[in-house]
Amino acid sequence: MPADSQSDNFDRFHIEPQLLRERAFNLRWATVDPDVIPLTAADPDFPVAHEIRQAIAAHAAEGVLGYGPTEGFDGFRAAVARMLSSRSVSARPDQILATDGAASALWAACRAVLGPGDEALTFDPIDFLLPHCSEQAGATVVRCPLERGTWVIAEGALEQRITEHTRAILLCNPHNPTGRVLRVDELRRIGDLAIAHDLVIINDEVWADIILGDVEMTSIASLSPEIAERTITVSGFSKSYGLAGLRIGFIHSGSESLCRRVLEASGAPRTTFGASVLSQVAAQAALEHCDSWLAGFLDHLRQMRTMAVARLDALPGVCCRAPEGTYLLFPDIRKTGFDAQALAQRLHDEARVAVVPGLMEWFGPGAEGHLRLSFATTEQILDEALTRIEKMLVGG
Repeated sequence: MPADSQSDNFDRFHIEPQLLRERAFNLRWATVDPDVIPLTAADPDFPVAHEIRQAIAAHAAEGVLGYGPTEGFDGFRAAVARMLSSRSVSARPDQILATDGAASALWAACRAVLGPGDEALTFDPIDFLLPHCSEQAGATVVRCPLERGTWVIAEGALEQRITEHTRAILLCNPHNPTGRVLRVDELRRIGDLAIAHDLVIINDEVWADIILGDVEMTSIASLSPEIAERTITVSGFSKSYGLAGLRIGFIHSGSESLCRRVLEASGAPRTTFGASVLSQVAAQAALEHCDSWLAGFLDHLRQMRTMAVARLDALPGVCCRAPEGTYLLFPDIRKTGFDAQALAQRLHDEARVAVVPGLMEWFGPGAEGHLRLSFATTEQILDEALTRIEKMLVGG
């Protein structure tokens, strides 16, 4: 597909403020007052790559927009399989199911393996969608606390929470909200537990492209054939390519049995659910033509991470660690004397900056005393937001 010579470059300075105010919902620009800067939902402020826009326009211009295949377009599934193979996951196109978003993929995966009377083991803190989808499937969620501050999985913590009712372990790697990338030894422990107790691993890798530190991303399904065959990997294209509004994701199932169960649970065979054809075209273009754009985005995020971590960590009562993955900051604010909800409210009302408080409803009890901030925006906007926060907490 032809493109102009500059089309594959990420532009770290360019956003569309008016369009964001009109179209960026989910706690973002379109839902806050005009003078508020939202560092809330993890959705980049930047326009999507030119190649993605070209691909959507070209497909739509041909005028045929009928139903696509139940499991997804062959080209989309092949592109996803190649991407997973680049992470050393043994993946074939026939193991891929296109879904209407990563959240929908997680919902279908949970429905495929969980039901009333089952227990789903996950972590604390964790993004609310993992426990929510487990509960929607009828299961009871058992949370394994991560060690506060380091966010590592303590020895024996998972093992002591497995019961005869446990059916699945749900993980998010890189981890939302802490930004930690799980280590190989931790992933092996999870995989070995799954084998020993005949559990399914539901593995959320929606952040897998956003690696900002020195710890490499490892897909748990790459560790061994035995682990892979009991792993369902879900992901999407909202974090890395800004396609949240297109609602496009996928599921990779490591065995034929899981493929069948996931397909039935997804509702796609009855056209109840399913991925939009234009969304699949966009995601395929992202995977096949936007490596340079993504590399530029990551370079920008590393610069924003450096600036934001240094300034937040310098504030009295605030401790902010640099995330290894994601574009999320998760500062500990307990020594400020505020609880998370109170400080988030003051930041909104006085500094006119919106952040996500570490509440049970968002991340579980382990998030208490923390805020979550997204830094997927321009340097100018992030600098202004940080300056407002500094003035409120320090004065001046």
